[in-house]
Parts: sequence; C-alpha cells; structure tokens
Amino acid sequence: MYHQVVIFGVLLKLVIAVHELSCPSSSGSSTLARLRSELLCDYDSNIRSVKDHRNATVVSFRLLLKYFSFDHYTHTLSVDAWFPTYWADQHLKWRPEDYDGIKSIHLSSDYDIWTPDISIYNRKDQSTDPRTLTDTTCAVNSKGTVLCVPPVHFDALCVPNLRKYPYDVQECTVRFGSWIYKGEDLKLKLLTPMVDLEDMEPNGEWELLSFNAIYHKGNYSCCPNSTYPSIDIVFEIKRHSAAHTVNVVLPLLVCILLTLSTMAMSPLNKDRLILACVNLLAHIYHVQNLSYIVPTSGENMPSLLSISRDSTLLTGISIISTILLKSLMQKRTDTPSWVSSTVSVLVNTRPGQLILLSDNSLKGAAAAENSEDGVAIISNPGTQSTGDWTVLAKFIDVLLFTAYIIIYFILLISY
Repeated sequence: MYHQVVIFGVLLKLVIAVHELSCPSSSGSSTLARLRSELLCDYDSNIRSVKDHRNATVVSFRLLLKYFSFDHYTHTLSVDAWFPTYWADQHLKWRPEDYDGIKSIHLSSDYDIWTPDISIYNRKDQSTDPRTLTDTTCAVNSKGTVLCVPPVHFDALCVPNLRKYPYDVQECTVRFGSWIYKGEDLKLKLLTPMVDLEDMEPNGEWELLSFNAIYHKGNYSCCPNSTYPSIDIVFEIKRHSAAHTVNVVLPLLVCILLTLSTMAMSPLNKDRLILACVNLLAHIYHVQNLSYIVPTSGENMPSLLSISRDSTLLTGISIISTILLKSLMQKRTDTPSWVSSTVSVLVNTRPGQLILLSDNSLKGAAAAENSEDGVAIISNPGTQSTGDWTVLAKFIDVLLFTAYIIIYFILLISY
C-alpha cells in the first residue's frame, strides 16, 4: 500500500511538472496576465476558430472609407480605409467571474490568434501579401467574439471607360475572398452599411456616386465538390469635369468655330487661307495636348479625341479646298460644255438661286433675278466662259460649308 501511495505521488508531480512545462504560469501578478496566459495555453494560431472542423467560420466585415483616388493612367483605384472584421473563436472563451469580472482582452492578430485570410483578388501588386488583416491588435470578449479594425491601403485594378471623358462615370470593383479556405470552411458576410462614408475626406478629382455588393458563389468546373466564394464591392465614381471642360472642351469648340468661320469666307479672301493654316496648327496642338492628358489605352477611345482627330482632318481639307476653289474662280479658260450646262441648271433652280443670291458676281445675281443685263452678260461668250467657273466654285463652296455644319452637328450629338 505504501508503495502505491509513493508511485501515485510521483505520477502526480510528473503531471504537474508537464503541465507547468507546457503552460508556464504568467510572470505577471495581475489577473489579466493570468487570463492571457491561460487563454493562449495550447492555442494554435494556425487552426481555425472552431472546435469541430466540419463547421464553417462566419466572418463579417465592412469598410470605413477614409479616402479614395483613381488614376486612369495606371488603371488603379486606391483606397484608404478602416477594415472592421468580426468572427467567433471557440478557443477564446472564459468565464468573467473566474477572472475578476474581466470581459475583454486585447491580443495580437499576427502572433497570438488565428485570423481569417481575407484577401483582395484584384490587387494591382500581386507580389505582396494579399491579406487585408495585417499586424494589428484585436479585441476579444469572453464569449469568443473577435473584433479587428486594422487600417488598410490597397490598390485595385480598374480599367476605365473613357469614351465620355471628361464627363465619364467609372465603375470600379474590389473583390474580397479567402486566399486559402474553401466556402465550406469560411463564409464571408457584409455588415450594414457595407461602406461607411461618415469620415471620408472629399476627393478633388472624383465624386463617389454609389456602391453596391455582388456575391459570387464560387462554383468552378475544376472543383465540383468545393466552392470558393467572393464578394465584390462596386464603386461608381464620377469625374469632376469643370476644370477639364475649360482645359480641353472649350479649346476644341473654339477650333470648330474657327473652321466654320473659315469656310464661311470667300475663297478669294486671302485671310481665309491664313486663318485656315493657323487653325490647323491650333488643332494639332490641341490633339497633342489631349493625348498627353488622356491615355489612349482603355476599353474605348475618348470621343473627344475622335472629334479632335476628325476636326483636324476637316481643317486640313478646308485648306486644300480653299486653294482649289480660289484657283477655279480665277480661271480664265473656256469652260467645257458639261460645266456650262451644269451652271445653267443650277442658276435656273430654286436651290441654286438661293445659293447664288449672295454671290458678288454680276452673272450670279443676274441669273438669279433673270434681268436683262444678266442676259446680256450671259450672251457674251467670253464673260460666260469665265463666269461659269466662278458660279461652279461658289456652289461647291456653299455645299462644303453646309456639309461641314452637318458633320460637326453629328459629331457633337454623338459625343
């Protein structure tokens, strides 16, 4: 009997020694230090926060947005926010009455406890740690509820649609999901409101119009028995266009008005050719400036750049047409029969008369009015031959001016 008591005592001392070796007592004398030591005793931060591995961990989160910016050159949506995240850890429960009524404790997310690996799938820099929950201090209550509120900064890819620049509205998506765990192990849930804007600093370039969430079940053909869910938060942002209107839109409108003013002048006016050349240089400078401001990459080319390109082409055509029409009006050779017959038809039709009524040539006015002096002039072979070129050039010039107005109207309406 004595030997049995001795053996029992030795075994008891060994158990106590092993316990003290695996879970050393806290060096601190406070109850909080004892609670921390006993909570983390045998705690493995690599094991999920459930005792039954068949149960999923529900993780709830939202964004407290502080500031955002969008760079259409690099296709990057930059977000600065706080990232409140909640989940329940069944390994971190205690009875407050056993620890002087302590109901919460602060533990490190990186070194002390398990944290969900919520990641941003469309990060621009894929070479860094994708986890959103980085090193921070989390609050744990006696029921095992964990709250972490780390400050986060991330750059998400967002390819812009610049077709309506500078009056464009962009939709940028930030996709959240677990990097390792399946949907059967970790379930994501958005809190309400999903994005808090109360403390957001205003953006001088972009205005946040709205946001919404899209849940993806994560069913893939490669893994029919598992799911990899994710949640998209879609931000709809609108550009502040006032400064861009002054910088790029108004100069283009001035260039267009100069082109129309040039075409309204007579080809014989030497100022028309000079103004057209100056206008062409202004167009070229504007296109280069616009190409520098707005990237040519993206889903669609900016309509403003297309209009500038087309207007530059029309300005170049106006220079060529001015030279040709002036040469045609100053031509002194006899006109072919088809030219004379064409002019005869034009001056005897109502549209032709309306066009030629403003013509300064005596033949145009006389033909439109059918006066005796005009008949006398028409009957003069030499005068008729040289006048037909002027009438034809005038008619072509008016048609070109009308065509320019229609083309610019269509371009601006399409924009």
